[in-house]
Amino acid sequence: MSSFVQFINWHNEEYSNNKINIDRVDIKLGVYLPDTIEIEQILKLIEFYDHNSFLNSRNKTILDFLYSTACRVSELCTVKISDIDFDEDFVIVTGKGSKQRIIPIGSKLKTNLQNYLKVRDGYINNNINNLFITKNMNPMERTAIYRIVKNTALNIGIKESIHPHTLRHSAATQMLEAGCDLRTLQEFLGHSSVSTTQIYTKLTKEFLSEVFKESHPRA
Repeated sequence: MSSFVQFINWHNEEYSNNKINIDRVDIKLGVYLPDTIEIEQILKLIEFYDHNSFLNSRNKTILDFLYSTACRVSELCTVKISDIDFDEDFVIVTGKGSKQRIIPIGSKLKTNLQNYLKVRDGYINNNINNLFITKNMNPMERTAIYRIVKNTALNIGIKESIHPHTLRHSAATQMLEAGCDLRTLQEFLGHSSVSTTQIYTKLTKEFLSEVFKESHPRA
């Protein structure tokens, strides 16, 4: 659009006797709705792996961690073992602007974390504090997490193009559908403004609309 306007301006300057008059049109983008997948699909992602090897155990726990904590992929890459408190069942993650927040650890994620740490302890031969590491015992990078999510999705037959943030969006949407209030969800996700969290209310409205149309006698 900007190139077209520049051309019109040039034309009008060069050919002042034959000007092109147009009204300026501003193109407004629609509201971006996060992509989500169903709970059943998420469970298939997590259950695709077991704890019989280091990589399988790690991948299983990464997928569970992404969904259960709804953390950002950058937050997952920087989580340390020392950030986890199994007595109080919470983990500290470091988000945007180095802001830290406390996220509860659910019972299923706790089990996977404990199993993974046992496998991890038998795999590494030095003291690395990063929770998730590569097979070469280096800290995980974002691109590696993306590959794990995408490859696992392909393996279980998910046709949609998903990424780590899909699990974050799915968790947030499903928590709202289950009755979580917006302010609590804001804290859980680490949003600085509740207006960022409000995008998920659009998704739940669509969900309620679908349920209404399918179930109400007068829909």
